[in-house]
Amino acid sequence: MTPVNAVRANSVEVRFRGVSSVFVACVCCIYGATVGATDRGGPGNEAESPWLVRIDPERTTQFDCSVNITGSLRTPSRDGEQTWELSSESTFQFAERQLQSTGSGPRALQAVRRYSTASAVTNVGQEHQTRISIPATRGLIHVAGSGRKIRYAAARHPLSRRQLDLLQMPCDPLPCSGLLPTRDVSVGEKWNTDVWVLPLIAGLDAVTEQSMTCESLSMDEYSMRVRFSGSVTGAALGSASTVELEGTLTFDRKSQLIQKLNCHLMEKRTPGPVSPGIDATVDVLWTQTADSSSVRLPVESDTDAFEEPLVLTTPWDLLLRHSREWHVFNQTQRVLMLRQIRSGVLISQCNISLGMTMPPGQYTPDADFRADVERAVRTRDGYVLREQTIRDAPSWRVRHVQAGGTAGELEITWDYFLCSSAGGQQFSLVFSYSADDADEFGDEATRLLDSLSLARQRAALPFRSSAKND
Repeated sequence: MTPVNAVRANSVEVRFRGVSSVFVACVCCIYGATVGATDRGGPGNEAESPWLVRIDPERTTQFDCSVNITGSLRTPSRDGEQTWELSSESTFQFAERQLQSTGSGPRALQAVRRYSTASAVTNVGQEHQTRISIPATRGLIHVAGSGRKIRYAAARHPLSRRQLDLLQMPCDPLPCSGLLPTRDVSVGEKWNTDVWVLPLIAGLDAVTEQSMTCESLSMDEYSMRVRFSGSVTGAALGSASTVELEGTLTFDRKSQLIQKLNCHLMEKRTPGPVSPGIDATVDVLWTQTADSSSVRLPVESDTDAFEEPLVLTTPWDLLLRHSREWHVFNQTQRVLMLRQIRSGVLISQCNISLGMTMPPGQYTPDADFRADVERAVRTRDGYVLREQTIRDAPSWRVRHVQAGGTAGELEITWDYFLCSSAGGQQFSLVFSYSADDADEFGDEATRLLDSLSLARQRAALPFRSSAKND
């Protein structure tokens, strides 16, 4: 029999969607309106201030960045909420070319970077450590601002979800240019930033309340030192979050760039559909210098790169490509769980697991697969709705069984797919979503299934005997 993992779409998760959709819609409308009303990026402002970053497409600069996180994570368990100690150290080194843009506000932010170093080591509790990095050979990254976030895209090779998350560092240098005054100021003078600056620095994609103040601490003919502090309340990926921050930066008048930035952030985040609860402090330090090396960077942004899917490599050599709406929620040696988030709202869940290996060219009988599905949904008063073979090609055979059931008062749909490769490897993909969200879910299952492939196995080296031939 092929193990089938039924998704437990519990009522808490589904109720979250009903509340969050209203919350996110309201705050996004408020946020979008305030951005349009107070945008300071129009022509004419730049001529009034000697303190703005000069965008010169012929210039490249070099960044050295470190991000250190300490605090705790909160996760649900059978005995209630469990707390884990958290520590993380990230290092980034990259050359950057800022690009001119016809956009305004956050949409004026465009750059191309080549990362020579991008890595993080994270410890949760005493025994859980993860390492993630982006090889220097794949370090060419396009960066662009949008209405709600800084976007990153690889130029030539697809990123994984964890690699993309790695790049989304707090206090990214690109939006930090918004901390500078848009008029000439004197020592001790204060100013506020545009409403888009703090959310992009703090990493929130929806905002209900924020405040940000900057002050000139000192200046001379060479530089100005600025202190900034602020707080913001909103949400990130559907999790309610509050961030407080304070820091300093040094602006060089000759080169017209921020030479150094220090920032201390404190974040409290509630558990959400794809992230645990967080109570952490974050210390960010980066420096920027003129780059005299021969690093070659494109002179134009590749807008198509931002639409490229991410790549997912499972523990069993199965490869998939997926949109940026999908996030890894949990992973074990037996099951990999993804969740689909759209505008902060949980849409669906996908469980991926390894099935029984069959002889090449064979697969689990359809009747056995259906019986597995019936057993899995029986505890939810579930029942099979339909079944069909949706692909029968030389490389893959895909069998689909759709089932329905209830969770509390909600109708749930489960789409079970048994994917059998020509070599006999089998994988189970189970999509779960509220029946009310069927239109929102759309053809996501088809998109993931169309990308199925197996990682290439490295050929084993021939065994060399140490014995001498007679």
